Amino acid sequence: MMISILTHPGWRGVMCASLALAAFDSQSVAANGLSALKKIQEVHARLKAVEFTSDHNLLHEDGSDLRFAGDRLADVEWESTRGRQVARLTHTAARNLEARALVSLNFLPAGTTVRVVGESEDGHFCLNGSSKITFGGVGPCMAVVPLTAKKLMPASLSILQGEVHWQAEISIPGENTTSVELNATTYLECYLTRGTPRTEKAASEVTAMRLRESYRRLEYATSHLGADASIVAIVHALTSHCGRYYNPQQHFERQDAWYVPNTWRYRYPGASCISICNYCSLILDQIGMEGEYKQLEIYARPDNPTKAIEGGVTSEDYVKDVDWQRWQLFLVDDRSTRWGQVGSYGGMNNYEACIAYTWQGKTYYFPGGTDRVYDHLDQVLCVFRTLVWARWDPRRNNWQVMEVVHTYNQPGHGVPGNCKIP
Repeated sequence: MMISILTHPGWRGVMCASLALAAFDSQSVAANGLSALKKIQEVHARLKAVEFTSDHNLLHEDGSDLRFAGDRLADVEWESTRGRQVARLTHTAARNLEARALVSLNFLPAGTTVRVVGESEDGHFCLNGSSKITFGGVGPCMAVVPLTAKKLMPASLSILQGEVHWQAEISIPGENTTSVELNATTYLECYLTRGTPRTEKAASEVTAMRLRESYRRLEYATSHLGADASIVAIVHALTSHCGRYYNPQQHFERQDAWYVPNTWRYRYPGASCISICNYCSLILDQIGMEGEYKQLEIYARPDNPTKAIEGGVTSEDYVKDVDWQRWQLFLVDDRSTRWGQVGSYGGMNNYEACIAYTWQGKTYYFPGGTDRVYDHLDQVLCVFRTLVWARWDPRRNNWQVMEVVHTYNQPGHGVPGNCKIP
């Protein structure tokens, strides 16, 4: 007895059933042919699995909190052995959902068309597609049917939930089309993103918990923007919102930066500039923000104080000995007691962290802990008051400015305004 096989590239583990049809022996088939078999045997179909091929396949189980991610979810989101359980998926907004269904059939002669239709109250989950069998037989087999949704996913970041009721339409040449009710897939949950999430580091691995946090933060940050806001305006709104509190004493490594908003409830709220940039970039990673972006740390040297140099975190401290005192080079911010002038205390920084975001060939710089945006890296230095040599005063338990190398902003004047945002 022949066994029908339909293969599909990339579908792992698909193979025909190898059981013979006990109701018919080889002699009767040889004597009467397929036409006799079709008259006797009913068509049976069963949905075995559904894989959403337009899923990014990057989603992990939630960890114990935002800092952690569990195991990555399977590529095949639903299998009949799981009952009603459907793995969560992520999908790019404003694009069609695509999938493929694995259907088990007991009778599939060559030329048969298998059409699968998925109906849902949410039109975004209504899918259909068909596949024609070019090689067939009289035994049980599996058919892989590619599917496409009838309408685009919403354009906004959101979570779609629903269930799909499946039906197969089997069209055998010379016979009437037979409709067969298939299994239903329920508890379907789809998280929309702007593009493919970036997961280069563990802190950026995609989870439902992290996506919901990213949605919530972006909603707060961009509530004042119109529907036609540019990508640069969205990034600026996010960095401004997350940088509204600045406290260099609260520092988080990238993995822990998910907790930056918690610091806003502290008695002394805020986090360091690099912690804020870490948090913003984690959100951009989760939602697959368009464009290219990276984090930078910049500092300045005394021989060219207006030139921003990359590498502040890893660079050695600039020090010199003056009259038995050890002086160190710092960038001084508004926390200084005298605007960073000689004799003032506090406000010392080794570097400034920023997000460099490139869109349509132009790069914009968003300094962490500020609401600023500039189109030249050197301008980032202007978030500081001065570049100075300072000494440690053990009586005041603080750094004191001993010499001003360069003044970026005169006392009484604010930080330079933003560049033009498209």
